This record gives sequence, C-alpha cells and structure tokens, in this order.
Amino acid sequence: MKAERKENVQYITAIGFLITGIIICFLSFFLNEYDVGGGALTYLGEAVAFTAGVFSINLYVKSRVSEAEARINKRMDMKMHKVDDLIADEQIDE
Repeated sequence: MKAERKENVQYITAIGFLITGIIICFLSFFLNEYDVGGGALTYLGEAVAFTAGVFSINLYVKSRVSEAEARINKRMDMKMHKVDDLIADEQIDE
C-alpha cells in the first residue's frame, strides 16, 4: 500500500469514527429524553482519542522526517563545499 493511500485511509477512518460518535451521542440525547448514555459518551471519547492520535502521530512523524532531511542536506552541502574548495586548490597549484 502506498504511503499516500495509507494516510488517506487513516484520515477517512478517523473522521468516520468521530462522526459516528457524534451521531450516536445526538441520537442518545434526543431518544433518551435529553440524557446521553454512558456507552455513547465512552464511544465518543474513544473516537476523539483515536482521531487525535491519528492526526498528531502523522504530523509528528512528518515533522521529524523533514528535520532529518534538512540536517542531511545541510551536511551534504557542507561536504560539497569542501570538495569544491579542494578541487579549486588543486587547479591553482597546477
């Protein structure tokens, strides 16, 4: 499974889970004479926790990967400048 498709499945699942939790709480509220049952609240709490986990973990991983890429690119640029300086020094000596 491709990374983009995997992320889309995660997002759709998380949003769907959250929407069903909200719907169940509204139905429980109106069908039980303005009282929300404990099961509906538990389901909504689990949905919120799952959704927060999906979004926060994905953002955390993306930020860490981009930081690592930036560090690697910076080191590669430094090495390339050193190589360019060595090449320039050799050409001057000739």
